[in-house]
Amino acid sequence: MTMKDANSIINLPDLLFVQYCTETYGLNRGVYNTIDKWFYMKNVKDIKARRERILEFLLFSIKSMNQEERKSRLKFGKGNLVNLLVEYSERQAMPV
Repeated sequence: MTMKDANSIINLPDLLFVQYCTETYGLNRGVYNTIDKWFYMKNVKDIKARRERILEFLLFSIKSMNQEERKSRLKFGKGNLVNLLVEYSERQAMPV
C-alpha cells in the first residue's frame, strides 16, 4: 500500500473505513471496535493517527501468522487479540 493509498483510506468516512477493514482483513465490527477502543485508551486520541495504527496493527497481525493461516482472513482467538495488541505496542515502543 502506498502512502497515497493509505492516506485516502485513512480519510474515508467511518462506515467506509470499517467496510475496508472488513473486506480487506475479514474483521467484523466488534473486533474493529475493540481495536479502535484499545488504541484510544492508549492515548491515541486523534482519529487519523488511530486509523494509521489500526492499519499498521492489521499488517503486523498478518505478518505474525504462519503461511497456512495467511490464506484465510485474520482470526483472533479468545484473548489473542489483546495479546497481539500488546506485542505490537511493545515493538512500536508504545506505552501499554
